[in-house]
Amino acid sequence: MTGSARTPLLDIPEVSAHADGTRRPLLDRVALTVVAGGVTAVVGPSGSGKTTLGLAVLGTSRDGVRLTGRALLGGTDLLLLEPARRPAARAGRAAHLPQHPETVLDPVRRAGGALTELAAIGHPERAARKPAARRALALAGLDWGTVRRRFPHQLSGGQQQRLALASALVTGAGLLVLDEPTSGLDPALAHALGRTVRALADDGAGVLLLSHDLRLVRETADRVIVLDDGRAVDDGPTADVLGTGVPVTGTTPEGRHRATRDLLAAEHGDGGREAAGSDTAEPDTGGPDTPVPTPEGSRGVAASGIVVRRRSGDPLAGPVSMDFPPGSTTALLGPSGSGKTTFARALAGLTTPSRGEVRFDGRPLPRRLDRRTAALRRVVQYVHQSSADSFEEHRPVLGQVADTARLLRGLGESEAAAEAITVAGALGLDEELLHRIPGRLSGGQLQRCALVRALTARPALLVCDEVTSALDTVSRQRVLDALPRLLAPARSALLFISHDLPAVRALTDEAVLFEDGRCTRRGPLDAVLPAPREAAALRSGGT
Repeated sequence: MTGSARTPLLDIPEVSAHADGTRRPLLDRVALTVVAGGVTAVVGPSGSGKTTLGLAVLGTSRDGVRLTGRALLGGTDLLLLEPARRPAARAGRAAHLPQHPETVLDPVRRAGGALTELAAIGHPERAARKPAARRALALAGLDWGTVRRRFPHQLSGGQQQRLALASALVTGAGLLVLDEPTSGLDPALAHALGRTVRALADDGAGVLLLSHDLRLVRETADRVIVLDDGRAVDDGPTADVLGTGVPVTGTTPEGRHRATRDLLAAEHGDGGREAAGSDTAEPDTGGPDTPVPTPEGSRGVAASGIVVRRRSGDPLAGPVSMDFPPGSTTALLGPSGSGKTTFARALAGLTTPSRGEVRFDGRPLPRRLDRRTAALRRVVQYVHQSSADSFEEHRPVLGQVADTARLLRGLGESEAAAEAITVAGALGLDEELLHRIPGRLSGGQLQRCALVRALTARPALLVCDEVTSALDTVSRQRVLDALPRLLAPARSALLFISHDLPAVRALTDEAVLFEDGRCTRRGPLDAVLPAPREAAALRSGGT
């Protein structure tokens, strides 16, 4: 359905965004419409302006960003209102799911109480609020009895994502602005969420979907806008813009912009070859004569009997034992909430295990990161599923990512910065981006900056927790192509936690399956992973 004959819930005749101190606009006269019963999707490479657009249509922006144009919500032009009056104009009419769920989850409130209180915006009658909270959780794929007493930090990344979605749904708003709603979700949950989004639209809601997940967009959206460098370069019915998603050699939707063609090519592993002329030089695998943490012949990193418990004593993960020899590549798989991140954080010293130990070259590492020396802190580097909070807000990114090589490997400031720039270039990040503060980068760009920061430590073990979840298809392929080269200088082992099965197949040789905090299966990748046809059935909800 296109809904062209209906009055729009959201009408953006034109909106632009400019950051203080920059000449190039973040958004350049973008127009869109969202109608009741319709889903409009916005796709594009990381840094193209999707998140900025999702905020702008609601009359809000990051600090230092100025909006111009018109943004009509139910006929009210939000940009004509004083900023202080805009939240009241949106309340109960529009709801926003941000890209980073932790920004809307209260760390000191239990999930059930926070949701019930939020429900008051759309449900004045007190008796209706708890049922609304239960329904919102159910729509987001969470069980009221399981999560209502939990704090956000007691949930997995995927569960936090769904709790944030429930927070957007609980008010019953007619317009939903969803920024990367499937980030960090396993394929079955992502597919279920797609069905939920489509069902909400069919029940009369209007949805603006900002996503790099082209499969989700094809399943849910009526129309698609492709952003590139802040401009809408393609716009039309979903099938016309994105095709069917079935890889057919040499075919893409005709008459489409280069950015659209690159997204579609990278979706099937072609790496966006039309943009090959912008490839940066391969990173120098040499470097200063500093000893690497895993010299040839060492035994690498090993976890023995790791157990992590809640304060109540209930187990979160374990017991788990795993070995990570130099140069090995291991996938850690399992549904959301199965304990993957908990175990990974224990390896890095970010979560303290109640039992077991992590060893490097046969010697135990202190359980807590703050008790590890600089030389030991570089041994295990962990890249968070959501990296935004790991950066200092007002400090340029380059200095932050270069600190790793400077503080943990002893490089000079200029040498550390030069190495960070080279690694960033291999991951598709221009040097100019690194001189910005974190708030001026997209989620996908920050995710890759976090990867740069970890790689320049030259660790014995690199733990990547859903590092492709915030990436568009072109950036994702760039990371998959570059990561093996970037791991090679130190013969770093890789533990790759992901729901992205094609990425798992591209990067890893071994796999471990987690369920309920325990390892239930391990072995060669093909023995643990479902066959591609079975994986497709799982993604589509088949048996």
